[in-house]
Amino acid sequence: MILEQLLQPQEILNAQGDLSCEITDIVFDTDQVREGCCFVCLIGKRQDGHRYADLAVASGARAVVCMREYANPDATVVRVADTRKTLGRMAARRYGNPADRLRIIGVVGTNGKSTVAYLIRNILQTAGRNAALLGTMYYEYADKRLPSELTTPDPVRLHELFADMVRSGVQDVVMEVSAHAIALQKLDGIVADCCVFTNFSQDHLDYFETMDAYRRCKTSFFTPQHTRKAVVNADDEVGRQLLRDAKVPSLSYGLDNPADVFAVDVRQTAHGARFVVNLSDEIFEVRSNLYGKFNVSNMLAACGAASALGVSAEDICRSLDNAVPPAGRFNVVHDKGVTYVVDFAHTPDGLYNLLKESRALTRGKVITIFGCGGDRDVSKRPIMGKIAGEMSDIVIVTTDNPRTESREAIASDIVAGIRLKGKLYVELDRAQALALGAKLATSGDVVLIAGKGSENYIDENHHKIPYSDMAQLLRVVGRCE
Repeated sequence: MILEQLLQPQEILNAQGDLSCEITDIVFDTDQVREGCCFVCLIGKRQDGHRYADLAVASGARAVVCMREYANPDATVVRVADTRKTLGRMAARRYGNPADRLRIIGVVGTNGKSTVAYLIRNILQTAGRNAALLGTMYYEYADKRLPSELTTPDPVRLHELFADMVRSGVQDVVMEVSAHAIALQKLDGIVADCCVFTNFSQDHLDYFETMDAYRRCKTSFFTPQHTRKAVVNADDEVGRQLLRDAKVPSLSYGLDNPADVFAVDVRQTAHGARFVVNLSDEIFEVRSNLYGKFNVSNMLAACGAASALGVSAEDICRSLDNAVPPAGRFNVVHDKGVTYVVDFAHTPDGLYNLLKESRALTRGKVITIFGCGGDRDVSKRPIMGKIAGEMSDIVIVTTDNPRTESREAIASDIVAGIRLKGKLYVELDRAQALALGAKLATSGDVVLIAGKGSENYIDENHHKIPYSDMAQLLRVVGRCE
């Protein structure tokens, strides 16, 4: 590919060197630099790619795209106004603009993104569509399941995946859209056919610093530049504001507030949720294997998105009736009268909802096992401790992904918020924490194992140590994985 084919004239502020030079690849990390590539200088919170331009050229980069004045006689240098925006558009052109041949459905929100995306994809497949899933759990399309690198891939990887999807006959892509992806313009130039807003609560303040900045980032995606239609949670305060200020055609869903898509006669059983859906005046009953009020809300979101995409109520109902919980999202194991729940809940709101629903499942004690990630929002640790302490009979504070922080320091931050009527334990070995929870449980109790969900590692000191909550739980209760 030729460099000038990857850039539009209006994107170029000035250029030095040969724009007709052959480019082998587009990269933004010096570890990715190979002979003949184009290096794009990105500016982040901690790093500035312009500092590494000389290294990239010395390592073989044939061209550099930058925002600041830069010259190097050994490379073609192109200066643009916004390298992040340009990177996405270059990547799209590199792979032949594959997003134009796909129907894209985005899911935005603090909690529930993975489940909603999973349900929408299942509904589309039930309706006979060839649908792909990109999210926290994995990337899946055609006959491929790839490990999830990031919730939302970087622009080069994203368009590479889109191109392979097109070759594989994929029609629809359901993808989680993280706040970081929005802030870092990973989807710039892509217009989703439909985007869902699930909810808004505290998370990622290590990056966004304030709740207002985090909220503005999330809601900025619901404009004609990013999506053609919106499906929005009317039970969420930020969602209601989105609906009032709607800049694109919008469909609302909810349980507690007037909405276009709503549920009545909601019942929780030992096998899941039962409810009746009113889908823009089409009425049908759902007999789901998913537990909890929050999952009813997730299913309504999926109903709304599917309806906005033209899927029949019959196909929606059939898919939801047959759906099983996605990995690591309220996965239930029963053993000797004890109910164990493995869930990804890692935010204050997520933990609150998990505890609220679990309390309704038990006639006995609620035992909560959880930790908080290191190098992330410190302020949520005592808040989650307070929630766990108030809503549990026993709390076991353990390790999540400490990253570069000490396990002890993170646990101390959590414990500082706990006001507990029952018992408190600190067991920093997560496998031992699960064993302790099982030991303390008696028939009728619920043991909640929160924070990691389907993750199969513990991230500590730049190493990913193999570990799975579900695998460990099955060992504890004496079953094979």
